[in-house]
Amino acid sequence: MRNASRISGFAVATLLTSALFYGQSAQVIYEQEDNFPLAVTDFRSPWNGGNLGSGNFMPNQTGRIIATNDAIGTTAVIRVRLQNFTGGDAFGRLGIAFGNGFRRTGSSEYRLPSDRSNNLGPSNQSGTVHFGTWVGSGHLFGMRAAANDNSLTASAEARADVELRNAPMLGLSGAPSTTPFNLAPYLWGGGNIDPTAFPNVALNWSVGGVSGTRGLIGYSLFGNLASPHSDRMRLRYDFEVYRNSTLVFSTASENFTDWGQGDGTFSKSVAGLSGNHTINISADPNNTFYQLFLRVRVLHDGYRDNFASYAGTATLYDQTFSGQFTVLVPEPASMLALGTGLVSLLALRRRRK
Repeated sequence: MRNASRISGFAVATLLTSALFYGQSAQVIYEQEDNFPLAVTDFRSPWNGGNLGSGNFMPNQTGRIIATNDAIGTTAVIRVRLQNFTGGDAFGRLGIAFGNGFRRTGSSEYRLPSDRSNNLGPSNQSGTVHFGTWVGSGHLFGMRAAANDNSLTASAEARADVELRNAPMLGLSGAPSTTPFNLAPYLWGGGNIDPTAFPNVALNWSVGGVSGTRGLIGYSLFGNLASPHSDRMRLRYDFEVYRNSTLVFSTASENFTDWGQGDGTFSKSVAGLSGNHTINISADPNNTFYQLFLRVRVLHDGYRDNFASYAGTATLYDQTFSGQFTVLVPEPASMLALGTGLVSLLALRRRRK
């Protein structure tokens, strides 16, 4: 068991090292490689670089599968699969695009992935296929190129490209404007509330709406594509009341907006929130201590695919508004002294007249 743990730990460490070194990358496994005189079958990364070789991680976000063949009457095939993805956004999510297919002469062909289980799509599929994947997904993407040379005048060639990029994270256009609860109208002596004068402390607050953004994935080989994953932006408040350090009341509310899989909308808005709560202090003894907290957050929930599974939450904004007071009835002696002082001032004023 100890040896197995060490091996597993080494494998994880190797993948993490690859992630740090390569960023958005994948391990490329050669399943077929028909190299022979006059034929070359490669997977190249970057797309215009040299042959990568089986078992290695792409050193660049781009790659190209290519078969060329000058041996008449033969077919040179390369098939690879991409696996063990690294990099990704804050939730480990990636977009992976395939396309730019090309073939020349005879029955030369290229084939792009049809799914995330190493199956291939139709021959010479036009356009771009776009998938979502993530670190630790176990996904396998297959690619194949076959160069069939049946011509005396032209070399056979088949190729297709691939590119990996991070999924886009949400951005916040501006902080929500918050009007927090206000204790000032109830306070005396700086931080006290008289329960005989105010047996109920009524509080109100409001949080303004916000706008968020999600950009497109900027592929160098395939242009701008909408994310293959989904995202949610939530505006939320949490309100808590503590009496003598014990939580006695809490409430929360939130609004949200969603970007689905393939949604290219740049900006969306979340409606504002408001709340209220009344604290009854009529039966509280003197020196009862209250603390109030209003926490306002804007959160980004990341999902894989079209809300298929939760990937994580990032905080875009977080601010807490607080207040406190002590339940305290003014002492009668203090009130009497205040009254006596007022009478003395009036008497002195009459004498002077």
